[in-house]
Amino acid sequence: MDATARRPARPTWRPVLLCVTVGTMVAVVNALFDWPIGTAERCIVIALAVASGLLLGALPRWPLVAVGAEAVALVTTTRFSPFTNAAALLFLLVALGVLGHRARWPVTLAGAVATYAALVVQASFGSDIDAPLATLLGVTALPVVAGRYLAGVQRARQVAEERAAEAEARRTAETHAARLAERARLARDLHDIIAHHVGAMTLRASVGTLALDSGGDPAVARAALVDVATTGRQALDELRGVLAVLRDPDAVDAGEGSALVTDPEATLVDAVDRLRRAGVPVTAEVDPRLADTSLLVRTTVVRVVQEALTNVLKHTGPGTETTVGVTVSGTGAVRAVIENAPPSGPGPTRLPVSGQGLDGMRQRVAVLDGTLTAAPTSRLGWRVEANLPGKGQS
Repeated sequence: MDATARRPARPTWRPVLLCVTVGTMVAVVNALFDWPIGTAERCIVIALAVASGLLLGALPRWPLVAVGAEAVALVTTTRFSPFTNAAALLFLLVALGVLGHRARWPVTLAGAVATYAALVVQASFGSDIDAPLATLLGVTALPVVAGRYLAGVQRARQVAEERAAEAEARRTAETHAARLAERARLARDLHDIIAHHVGAMTLRASVGTLALDSGGDPAVARAALVDVATTGRQALDELRGVLAVLRDPDAVDAGEGSALVTDPEATLVDAVDRLRRAGVPVTAEVDPRLADTSLLVRTTVVRVVQEALTNVLKHTGPGTETTVGVTVSGTGAVRAVIENAPPSGPGPTRLPVSGQGLDGMRQRVAVLDGTLTAAPTSRLGWRVEANLPGKGQS
């Protein structure tokens, strides 16, 4: 932060006008008292009271000057009247409090010394206030303590606001980094899936061509061509799903266009093992027919399970019994259920921002015409369920 940023804003005319108005009104009321002094002295005292009110206008910009001027006005009053000028005394203490709130300790100490000296002079020259020096010292210290306390409260509030802003900026940076990493993985996995399908199609087409050229079994060539067509359709279906995610501005902007994984089964096992190593007992049952579904469906299931398991560790902590179940129907519909018991361990674990969340998973499942629900269970646990339609169900 540079010096320009630390420089306090110049006060406007409004606080100056407020100080002058209030000070003058109090001074005028004080001047209406029937003081038993001569007419000339009375006029001078009234003028000093009004001047004390006007001097408050210097508080917003020059608080030390205001304290010095108020002290001089109070001391000058003793030359013309043995009675305390209440307005001048009040304005002096107010100015000292403002000085304590705005200035550094050396400047505040200088203002306090000037105030104390003025009070001692006021009490020594026939004033109607007969107070010991210790009392005058307490009267001087009170506005200083009040001003410093209010300044401390203000600084503490500013520090809290700055820390909150820094934490928000840090969370934003973490989320942005997670989105960039997710998009990088998406680019890599798109390359992998295209290379996988196109490579398989090329190989099978070569087998069919070889069978035809060598006069081999036509059934082999036909099977190869059918396999090429099937693989091509599967590749197109998965690419359409990926493009649907990429075309969704909310999903892309929110970082939810999560990457495909070339080996979903291994990724799923790794996610379960990782949670077990973190101290969460996980029981997982995965239907082997999941391997027969498309790569996009398997990736979606894996991402849902990963996010749900991460939330278990994040919100309940180690020691929470968790079950993972993935089933596939005869039509290819996939149902993934992740359920955890109530927390029983030491408490939640602080984890970095993932850039996804259940809302992102819900969008991802919706791309495949599926549904995702998350709700508490009757056992005070939590249950996440994703349903993806099979062939002919969407």
